[in-house]
Amino acid sequence: MQPAGSGMSVYSGSELSAGIAPATLKLARGGQVRICPHSGLSVTTSGDGLMLATGTGTLEIDYVLNQQAADMLITPDFNVALVGPGTFHFALGVNKKGDTCVKPLAGNASEVTFSELLGTGVYKASPNQTFVFRGGKLDAKTALTSECGCPPTTPVMRAEVQSGPAPKEEAPKPADRVAVASDEATSPLPPDKPGQVHVQMDTPFVFSARPASGRPYSVAKVQFSSLPNVYFVQEKVDPVVLFEKQQPAVSLKANAEPPKAEVKAKKEKKGIMGRVKGFFGSLFHR
Repeated sequence: MQPAGSGMSVYSGSELSAGIAPATLKLARGGQVRICPHSGLSVTTSGDGLMLATGTGTLEIDYVLNQQAADMLITPDFNVALVGPGTFHFALGVNKKGDTCVKPLAGNASEVTFSELLGTGVYKASPNQTFVFRGGKLDAKTALTSECGCPPTTPVMRAEVQSGPAPKEEAPKPADRVAVASDEATSPLPPDKPGQVHVQMDTPFVFSARPASGRPYSVAKVQFSSLPNVYFVQEKVDPVVLFEKQQPAVSLKANAEPPKAEVKAKKEKKGIMGRVKGFFGSLFHR
């Protein structure tokens, strides 16, 4: 495949289509097939000739066949035979209704044979005959009353500059004094004009130590996969609930007597019998 500016090679079995502008298929044996806008064409080699197939659209055939060559052009309704030797230059178009038009162009000198695909009808068109088959039927042949072929190219319009009278040169007027800015630090101020009002403005002067390059600060990017594993110091501990013990009420009186149970226990532990009782109790676990 080559760039579109110089064209591209087309081989057997290729399908071509044109957009909003015509396309041209140039044959190596000589001649060409012009594909009109919004039309398509399939190309297949068949012995010494070509087999061309098209649908809804318009083609312009323009080439010469020798005695041993014969081409076949297939439309949705007809087989169109081009048998050499002969010179063929004609336009053939098919619309959405199935109407097939034929129009000879300059230099056409050979007849074309039409055969119905779904019938047995055959029609031979003379080199200078213009007609249309309505609905794709040979018996519905009528005179062509509309255009058949590629639309003419739009001429390029060029604008021309019309020469007019030269404008009159005005006399130079005395120019007023104009203040011109200068980069020199010692340049004097422009002279004041009568009635000129001076405006003074107070504005703070801010100094910034940042660089004036305008580049953003560098931002460090760290991948999380490169960080070490981190553990929390505090472990998960179940909460402990402290219950408050009820203590006996303590009297605030200075001369208050202790409870009788405590006094009795203290009295039982006193003496030899209490100690003996505790000794035997420890031996028999009582």
